[in-house]
Amino acid sequence: GKKQLNLQRQLMDSQLATRRASFLYEGLKTFIEQIGVVLIILLTVYLVLQQQMTIGAIMLHIMLFNNVSAPIRQLHRIYDDMNDAMIYAESYFEILNAADQTEPQGSITDHKISGNFDIDSVYFEYPNGTKALHHVSLRIESGKTTALVGLSGAGKSTVINLLSKFYTPTLGTIKLDDIDLSDYNNAYLRSEIGLVLQKNHIFQGSIEENIRYGKTEATIEEIMEAAKKAYLHEQIMALPDQYHYDATLLSGGQQQRIAIARLFLKDPPVILLDEPTASLDAIATEHIKNSLDAIKKGRTVVIISHSLSQIIDADKIYVMQNGTVVQSGTHESLYQEDGVYKKIFDAAARSLNLDRLLKMFSEKS
Repeated sequence: GKKQLNLQRQLMDSQLATRRASFLYEGLKTFIEQIGVVLIILLTVYLVLQQQMTIGAIMLHIMLFNNVSAPIRQLHRIYDDMNDAMIYAESYFEILNAADQTEPQGSITDHKISGNFDIDSVYFEYPNGTKALHHVSLRIESGKTTALVGLSGAGKSTVINLLSKFYTPTLGTIKLDDIDLSDYNNAYLRSEIGLVLQKNHIFQGSIEENIRYGKTEATIEEIMEAAKKAYLHEQIMALPDQYHYDATLLSGGQQQRIAIARLFLKDPPVILLDEPTASLDAIATEHIKNSLDAIKKGRTVVIISHSLSQIIDADKIYVMQNGTVVQSGTHESLYQEDGVYKKIFDAAARSLNLDRLLKMFSEKS
């Protein structure tokens, strides 16, 4: 648009100014060099005619002038290099000079977490000024599965970030087991939460090391068992170095299964899932869903997913739109309402051609 065009013009003007300065310097440098050579020749000729110098001195003086002027010719290159270096140095020194920022830290490290979250009138605005949540109130019950549903940008992932204490609410309160979330020690809280995101971080290292990140003291047997539950073990055993294979070379779907294997290994009381099967194929999705169904039992689970099967199974569904909760209930009750949930569910069903699939199955039977 217009803003992009203005930025391109500013960049072009800046580049032209740099080129003009460079060409001007080159021209002046060449002019001065040639004037210098002419002056030396004239001066030397005059001294030779005055019998104060021999003819051979002309070449000697020209050579000396070239030796002296050679470093001067490099000045503009040094200047350009310094400009480039300063661009990087400015960013580097901005980081060094930035004010230290520390996470708000609580002190509770010994409370046995059951997983009852109460979010009360929460507002949240990201550091860049983006308003993400507006007066959000919801309750997540211990031992049950709660689903967050909504279109992209509705604020679902922001809720997950707040529950993990990656951010703190701008206004409002979040309590876990009737204790303010800010009172929990961050490391302790996160050790009790299993988190699987749409895109999970894979460290430079082996598959074994990456899965062990879920539980650093785990044995290789425990790691292999977690990989089996994540339907990854057989694929690992087919690799050249098996569990010592570089995890960063795996496909996106395999890396997602590593994150799920970490979850099985960690075995936490609270599980937060943000599109856990987004990058998996249909068969892998079915396998992972079965495994997740098994690990969900007796745990507090919050899930964000576009998978109809995972949403339908939830004990409670909160529907979000434009950063606020607009509906809540079970699948059956929400579908009876003519609201956002019904529209989202029907659109998802149409995208899967469920009517046609049901017709095919009925014809076969």
